[in-house]
Amino acid sequence: MYVRPGIRTRARDIVLVVAGVAALTLTALAQQPTPQERPTFRGGISLVEVSAVVTGDDEKVVTGLTRDDFEVFEDGEPRPLASVRFLDATRASAPAPPTPGLPAGTRLDEVVTNRDLADAPAFVLLLDDLNISPYDSHRAIRAGLGVLEAIPKDALVSVVNSSGEGGGLITLGRPNQGHADRVKAFRGQYLPVGGGVKNPMAISTTPSSVDAPCGVGSDVVNSPDCADPTRAARRAGALSAVGELFSRTGSRRKVLFWFVTDMGVSPLDPRGNGDAQFAGLQRLLRGDVTVYAIDPRENFAPTEGKPVFNDRGTGGRMRVGTADTTFQGRGGSTISLGTDDMVRIPLTQIARDTGGRWIQNANNVEKLAAEVVRQNLASYVIAYESAASAIEGRHRIEVKVKRRGLKVSSRRAFVVEPRREEAPSPAASPDVATSRLAEVIRGGVPFGTLALRVHVAPQFASDGPARALVTLRVEPDTAIDAPSIDLLVLAADDTGKVGSVERFAMSRPSADFAWEGSITLTLAPGQYQLRVAASTPDGQRTGLLLHPIDMRKPSGDLVLGVPTLLGEDADGVRPTLARTFPPGHPLAYQVEVAGDAVRGDRAEVRARLLDASGSSVRDVAARVEAAGEGRLRATGVVTTEGVPAGGYTLVVEARQRAEGRPRAHAIPVRFEVGALAAPVASRVVPTAGSTAMPATESSATAPPAAPSTTSAPRALTPLSVASGPLTRSAHRGPLVIVTEEEWRGFWRTLPTRQAAPNIDFDRVTLLAVVSEDEAPATPRITRVTSEPGGFVVEWTSEPMAAPPASSEPPRPFVVVGLTDVAGSVRFVRVP
Repeated sequence: MYVRPGIRTRARDIVLVVAGVAALTLTALAQQPTPQERPTFRGGISLVEVSAVVTGDDEKVVTGLTRDDFEVFEDGEPRPLASVRFLDATRASAPAPPTPGLPAGTRLDEVVTNRDLADAPAFVLLLDDLNISPYDSHRAIRAGLGVLEAIPKDALVSVVNSSGEGGGLITLGRPNQGHADRVKAFRGQYLPVGGGVKNPMAISTTPSSVDAPCGVGSDVVNSPDCADPTRAARRAGALSAVGELFSRTGSRRKVLFWFVTDMGVSPLDPRGNGDAQFAGLQRLLRGDVTVYAIDPRENFAPTEGKPVFNDRGTGGRMRVGTADTTFQGRGGSTISLGTDDMVRIPLTQIARDTGGRWIQNANNVEKLAAEVVRQNLASYVIAYESAASAIEGRHRIEVKVKRRGLKVSSRRAFVVEPRREEAPSPAASPDVATSRLAEVIRGGVPFGTLALRVHVAPQFASDGPARALVTLRVEPDTAIDAPSIDLLVLAADDTGKVGSVERFAMSRPSADFAWEGSITLTLAPGQYQLRVAASTPDGQRTGLLLHPIDMRKPSGDLVLGVPTLLGEDADGVRPTLARTFPPGHPLAYQVEVAGDAVRGDRAEVRARLLDASGSSVRDVAARVEAAGEGRLRATGVVTTEGVPAGGYTLVVEARQRAEGRPRAHAIPVRFEVGALAAPVASRVVPTAGSTAMPATESSATAPPAAPSTTSAPRALTPLSVASGPLTRSAHRGPLVIVTEEEWRGFWRTLPTRQAAPNIDFDRVTLLAVVSEDEAPATPRITRVTSEPGGFVVEWTSEPMAAPPASSEPPRPFVVVGLTDVAGSVRFVRVP
């Protein structure tokens, strides 16, 4: 991990976070809501909010209504209105038109933020893979993609399956490619693997009932009803989970697209199934969720005078009665029952009570679903004084508009649950800041009274864990007068299991610097969700940002990673989120490439600077060096002297020499007079045997020492790797560690079961000091500076405040790291 000046790392905090947060599961993440206070009105009367969409006869959204146009009835009685707010996501800034001259398939720079999400509409796509037939999966996929294409980039969205297959971590975030990938991966009637065959004798019988365990008398003994008889109740449980998520998203329009054919019944526990359906509806009403149930099946055209009908059965019918069997011979008569006549809560009621629709028999379902999205982008949030908000049970709501010919889509009830004794809270961390961040990071919805910006650049790895460079910035207008910002960064997979976690803090920077820093996370291959929690020391302002990370192994002829822009200050080269620079400011970047072309030494990387017309004003080749098996690291600088102020696009391209379509990544930049510079001098250009690579190789490495053009002593910035009160190492005093064997040998002397952090010793030098004093004293490295032929490490010792209770005498130690340094090391102990 490395940070800009003014950012301090606290190893003790990181240990506390690892112990307290790394055990998070899906349940823990889902059960810890973001703290929200219920607004109160005079005399203790609570306000109840309901979102409503108003349309005319042409199905177009009606705008311009005020509080005088609405009236609300609760349990049949009119209630006074407190406020009416109009939320319009259709006014969101339109995406900038693509720059001419970009190669086909160019990826755009992605810097995500949690700013301006307070009123954004939220959409959840629930793909019912426990219900929809595999034959209809492609129609559900088309409909889901139609919904995603209509959702604006400033909205919130989540895509989940009712089975939980492929991940069950339900969280909301801005639309991204991962949402489309999940829709495309949908498959119908998912069955869990395992459990063995239910018909070991391979007996084949004629069709009969499916309400008996394992379909006795059925020729489909391993049908979904047999292999997974509780799936109907679990589908209803997915509704409850979505309702619970939406109940923590505050005041906004909340829409659930449920791709489903029917509610379904359980052949083993119909009552339990009905209770689960009822609980699901209650949760949806409590969260003010509007449900659009979409049957993806299409119709055949009428033939021979017969009416239009679904091309397959509803999938929600049961045959009951005495049937033919192999051993008992001919049976009696059977009847067929529709399950929607047997369920406790049919789809029609869910759609009606939540203010949505049950959409059936639509051949162009993707277009219809997209139109539904557009209708829900503009809504009214109505707050009224409730007389029943403290009375347990269900209460009717009716929202009316006083103008003729207008229709209102809103929930028709809200639910007050019985008061329950709260479970005791887990023991709080002795570190108040860490406890607060751990609470914030468990939320499922990004928010921001403290606005954050994040850029993620995953690195390639052929085998084993890979690393992702995370650059983050706190927006100064939201930090206001805070002396520091506490941050917690973790990556969790779709089950909620935490793969990597970092805890650190930023001190207020000087006027010449932004609240900006970078860390690296080491992750196994797979898909993750990045979570960044931030808080001011007093806890008055907090923020949460969510973003997907895809740690893929490189495959194919040529793969281009995510480029990172670089800046430089007195302490070295850093990744930066700056995208606006003063005219003449050089643009430095670094990126990885991998694939067969790299192995065959046929890959090259270059950068072009395009103006608004798509004309190339600069075209510069990058310098490349080996970064591992089948990987190259490219570093380049594009000079901009003489380039006029205005907007441009930096296009980083990788291609096979003299052939093939380039892989490209575009970064919008702007040059403005008076913009704050992120100084990058010509010395950023890598020289022989040295690069300007930031510390992206390991979270245990320090920032690089940029090549210098002067022999004057230069301060280096080491980063703490490990420290503690006890090591069993026989060594005393300073120690230089330059190989993997030396590092693991030292790590084995520490009283810990954790694996040693991975260190790239091709670029990293570890400096260790083990206390050599008789009395317990903690060593501390105070300064590292360059000198001709190497560098000097100054260190000192401080008395231990309170030696830990242990049967072994304390032997404190400290380990720091430096990157891209060479030469001899000279240790100097100072007072």
